[in-house]
Amino acid sequence: MKKRDIGNATLYLGRMEDSIGGIERVDHILTDPPYLYIKTHDFDRAWDEQLFFENAKRLLPDDGFIVLFGRGTPFYRWNTFLAALGFVFKEEIIWYKRYTTAPCIALSRTHETVSTHTKKNGKIRRPKVPYVEQKKFDIESIVNDIKRIKSATNTEAGLNKVVEYLQGGELYKYSRTVKHNVTIRPDVKNPDRATATINSINNGMREKSIIQLTNEHYKLSHPTEKPVRLAERILALISDPGDTILDPFMGSGSFGVASIRTGRKYIGVEINPEYFDIACKRIEQAASENLLWQT
Repeated sequence: MKKRDIGNATLYLGRMEDSIGGIERVDHILTDPPYLYIKTHDFDRAWDEQLFFENAKRLLPDDGFIVLFGRGTPFYRWNTFLAALGFVFKEEIIWYKRYTTAPCIALSRTHETVSTHTKKNGKIRRPKVPYVEQKKFDIESIVNDIKRIKSATNTEAGLNKVVEYLQGGELYKYSRTVKHNVTIRPDVKNPDRATATINSINNGMREKSIIQLTNEHYKLSHPTEKPVRLAERILALISDPGDTILDPFMGSGSFGVASIRTGRKYIGVEINPEYFDIACKRIEQAASENLLWQT
């Protein structure tokens, strides 16, 4: 088995089954396993699911996460595997690609599903996404935000709240009762909508369960390559800088690039020599760019 060390990344050329047993510990697993439905590509090959998930339980700490991309029957089987091993389901994320990846089928598929599980007691972080990035595909929502701020400043009370926020950074909050809302505690106070909008423009917005990102499909090195920015946003939800991320189905290395860019350590495994070499080059470039920024 070939091994390559690139900064904080360790990459293996070979089968997941031959490498995972030699890994001692990781903080989280983020991976896009073969879905076993693309019959025309050799990368979509069968793998030892039981071996992988049993090792995932061995490798992860109690607050560690495993995050899986997937589709169809295999994806739901994997989730059942994790439940049987005692993992706790946390959230489902939808990657909305905004274009179809299956133009010949009856239903135009424009999304992929991502499930997040913790071994025991991991907690989803609360990262902020830049306002423009979160809303760039929703011009109507941006217009409504502008109108909301404008409307607030038309009254003395509203203007005072905005001024107080701009001067002191404190959001005005009030109590609100929402009938039948099972996800909000009754003691939670809600911020004034105008100042909350200004705050989100200044400081970013909470991540959402539907992440809208397009892929530059004319520049892809792998047929199922994921955007690096998508991986960065998922990593921000489950991990912290300095954590070690394992991807036993590395492909062309997008998750590795995202890990290096965000200050994580990375272990990747890829069976295809061509994709392994591509991943090495991409991760090497990301590591070089990180060193450049630090100097």
